[in-house]
Amino acid sequence: MAMRFSALLLLGFFALQGGRDAKAFPDASDLKLVITIEQPAITAPFPARVTLHLHNSGKSTLWLYRPASPQEQVAGQVAPDESQTVSAAPSCPVGSSTLGIQLKPAESRVLSPGNSAVLDSAGLPHPKMIRVAAGDDYEEKSVIHLAPAWAESNGEKQPIWGRYTLAATYAAKYSNGKELERILGLTLWQGAIQSNSLEIELQPPPPIASGSLGGTITGPDNAPRSGVLVSLSDKEERLLDQTRTDFDGKYSFTHLAPGWYWATVRRTDFTEDTTIFRHAILSAAEPTGTIDFLLTPPETYLPRQMLHKPVLFHVTDGAGAGLGNVSLEITWSSGTVTDDERMDVATGPGIDGFKMVDDCAKK
Repeated sequence: MAMRFSALLLLGFFALQGGRDAKAFPDASDLKLVITIEQPAITAPFPARVTLHLHNSGKSTLWLYRPASPQEQVAGQVAPDESQTVSAAPSCPVGSSTLGIQLKPAESRVLSPGNSAVLDSAGLPHPKMIRVAAGDDYEEKSVIHLAPAWAESNGEKQPIWGRYTLAATYAAKYSNGKELERILGLTLWQGAIQSNSLEIELQPPPPIASGSLGGTITGPDNAPRSGVLVSLSDKEERLLDQTRTDFDGKYSFTHLAPGWYWATVRRTDFTEDTTIFRHAILSAAEPTGTIDFLLTPPETYLPRQMLHKPVLFHVTDGAGAGLGNVSLEITWSSGTVTDDERMDVATGPGIDGFKMVDDCAKK
């Protein structure tokens, strides 16, 4: 028996088989989060590289929507309330997972707390579903920009360098979460969990880090583009920092040591793979670099140029029993769909789920 499915403007898919966890409703606390860090001493302005260790301590399989969206948090914030709801229509598959970081200085004389931001992917993200069986683990690396707290000294605000504690909050909420459980018979994890705390040290930038890199981003009409995500990476393309252009389309990175740097731009409202990479070399003789970008939207014809998101399928027989070893063929269509079956993928970052039954005869 073979099945052929076709979707109009299909952005991605993820195949599921069976429904073994249809009756399981685990507690959100079944998911545990432990974080580790590559370097406990962080020199400004470069980020912390953190590994997230997620463990399913329950008895049922959990599904995680990855990667998590960045969520800015400051010291003193608590984990999001699990009862919070997404302000969207129940039929719209809106929602995602988020990762927030709490940074707290050991010193008490603080005017403003330390702050942090989880950096986004320099290229376009490709969301996916992660299956974590009971007792299994999943690991993922994140890059976090850390900024010190501030205190007043001699009438001036000064950054506080030294010891800090760092913790993470992983949360997820989906407007169509219950619908997916009903249709697909799987458990999409929702809730909020807090990680362990780490002791780290924030250090000031060295005297050699006096360089800067900046520029202006405009559109095809030569008008400045505000809110454009600009990422800074080193020569090995490791993400270092991020910022967004201001009202005049300008961006800048400071406290840079001599070296080779990549600048990457991506408009947040683009679904096409339109990231642009350019590089600059800073030296002691020329510590300042300028990279201007002109954003021109390309014509997009191929699915690999589009932003992908998960589409979940549950294949059953006429009696509703899950079918394993079924061949699913996904075809991209930019025109009229001529196949018997059709699914339209909704716009947005959420998860689409389909349950289709085909009583085809076995040969």
